[in-house]
Amino acid sequence: MQKHFALFTTILVTGLMASQSTWADRRHRIDNESFTDTAKVISVTPIYRSISSTRPQRECWEEEVFYSEDAGGDNTALNMIVGGAIGGALGHNIGRHSDSAKIAGAVIGSAIGYDRAQRHRGRHKLRRGVEERCQTVYEQVSHERLDGYRVTYRYRGQTFTTITDEDPGKRLRLRITLTPLD
Repeated sequence: MQKHFALFTTILVTGLMASQSTWADRRHRIDNESFTDTAKVISVTPIYRSISSTRPQRECWEEEVFYSEDAGGDNTALNMIVGGAIGGALGHNIGRHSDSAKIAGAVIGSAIGYDRAQRHRGRHKLRRGVEERCQTVYEQVSHERLDGYRVTYRYRGQTFTTITDEDPGKRLRLRITLTPLD
């Protein structure tokens, strides 16, 4: 019986020493009031944040337009010259080569040319064309950004949750700070 008790005590002391060395391997003393340890990670959930912004975008299209043109144009002088030349030639042929008939024909022809130009002034023709029109519109753009990880872990039989910048993997390093109770 004593033999069994001695064997049991030896196994118990050896087991305690082995667990202490394992405990000592995981913990690293930082100062008198804190040390580091690790905890088993139970779950890791990524946390995303929705980011929205507006982006200017140029939209263009073709549009039919009409241009106004003066049908007679501003050719009063040209009409008078052409009318005068025609009238002068006509007066020359009718008036048997007389200078006064030539002059009278030129004056009458110029008056007719002037009158024609005045009658057509103010008339407009419409010309059709196509122009490109553009405007700036603002498009709402959103995307998801990884903001961190919600980590649930177990330490010394209790479950805790924290948020980290990176995925910790299977084990989470902890800083344990000891504070005496008053």
